[in-house]
Amino acid sequence: MSIQKQSVGELLAGYAQVLAELRRRRVVRTNNAPAGDYAEWLVARALGGTLAEDNSVKSHDLTLPTGERLQVKARVISEPPKRGQLQTSAFRSWDFELSALVLLRDTDYCVVRAALVPVEIVREQSRFAAHTNAHSVHMNSRLMGHARAVDITAQLRAAAEG
Repeated sequence: MSIQKQSVGELLAGYAQVLAELRRRRVVRTNNAPAGDYAEWLVARALGGTLAEDNSVKSHDLTLPTGERLQVKARVISEPPKRGQLQTSAFRSWDFELSALVLLRDTDYCVVRAALVPVEIVREQSRFAAHTNAHSVHMNSRLMGHARAVDITAQLRAAAEG
């Protein structure tokens, strides 16, 4: 039966089965929407990092072989991105060395763009929101194309293929 003819319940059951299989394969670690977990997995796989034991660690998501700690932020975007799609989720700690910023295409989760950005650059370009007591940034060209940013798009695309 085509996906368009499935009931809402059937669609959600299929989604739950997909998440369960992705968890079994260790691609995702939670029942949340898979973008964040998938991006963490891709970055760890592409850069040889180790995911944090506890996926609720607020300071970082993985550690590189060099010992550098990474905070991964991912967004699912349309092409072109719609207003608000480039804003990261909250940064509640600056206790990491690099941020891996990952943009995924909304139709197939293909990596559109990804960059490693030093924490001081991310913090410099962040905006504080008192109501959430956290900072956020926009994953725009100014940030991801910064002179100190490293483009990791090709590495993440290769990790997705393998």
